[in-house]
Amino acid sequence: MIESNASKISKAGVLFQLIGNYLPPEVFDLLSSEELEILLDRLNNPGKTNARQEKRILSEFNEILSGDRIRHATGSESGIRERILRELETLVPETRKTTEIENLRQKNKEDLSLIISGEPDYTIALVLCFSDPDQASLVVEEFPIAMRESIIEEIKNVDFHSEKVKDDLERFLIFKTNAIISDKNHIKVKDPGSKKAAELLNKISPNLSQDLVSKIRKKNPGFAEDIGEYLFSMHDLLKIGRNGLSKFVEKFHPIVLACAFRGVETSVREKIFSALEPWLLKSIILETDSMGPVSLAEIEEAQKGIIEKLQDCVNRGEIKLWKVK
Repeated sequence: MIESNASKISKAGVLFQLIGNYLPPEVFDLLSSEELEILLDRLNNPGKTNARQEKRILSEFNEILSGDRIRHATGSESGIRERILRELETLVPETRKTTEIENLRQKNKEDLSLIISGEPDYTIALVLCFSDPDQASLVVEEFPIAMRESIIEEIKNVDFHSEKVKDDLERFLIFKTNAIISDKNHIKVKDPGSKKAAELLNKISPNLSQDLVSKIRKKNPGFAEDIGEYLFSMHDLLKIGRNGLSKFVEKFHPIVLACAFRGVETSVREKIFSALEPWLLKSIILETDSMGPVSLAEIEEAQKGIIEKLQDCVNRGEIKLWKVK
């Protein structure tokens, strides 16, 4: 039986949530506008997946990439698929080599204290049992005597051979580690589905991205508004402070900048240029003047690179966007 587009995109939605930004942009380039729209809708209502579903979907995805469809593909599609396969071979297996449980052995006392902070005695006992004994003992020493006794007693309830126990611990560690990182970076995401949808839209061409948002706005204005909080465009360069703008723009080669700015409205481009350091602006103008005809695909590719970098810098807290009056 041939799988429906909705079913395929449902799986793609789960896959995107699993390995997110590690997916090469070419994955999204192979999807049609309708498929992307279904995927965005899926991200708005992600539902829940268990470990078995995640493992099955990843397995099916890898089978498709390594199957006859890739070996017999021709032309540019073959090149794209082979590049995707190579990237997944380097990224996906690497994430499987070391689990969060195995990483516990490398955690020091301070890291372990953050992980178990606010957790019940059983969870604390479970984490410490799989941690480095020396570091775990240092953590236990800081607890009151009564709590130490309770944690030690909970150890007898831990089934070290149970796959379910290990799976539950692995999921807990992933959740807690991400929560700790988010707290450190002061990143608050009120709607993960909207953020994931925006991350996907930032990876595709700006024109297609805006078209999809317009369609979503007609069907679900609230979801479109939430996406807008995380969706970036070349216009957002105006929201970077004057001092930070040149530092961000100089990360790119002048040829990339000249190409990207060709697709920006004249009024917006002039405002951005007026805020740049003179030497940086001069290098962009020199490339622009010497550059021949540029295709729309080249402009969009250059803009995608800048937008993805902007998103990354904002998420890391390296750049703060200010409202433009």
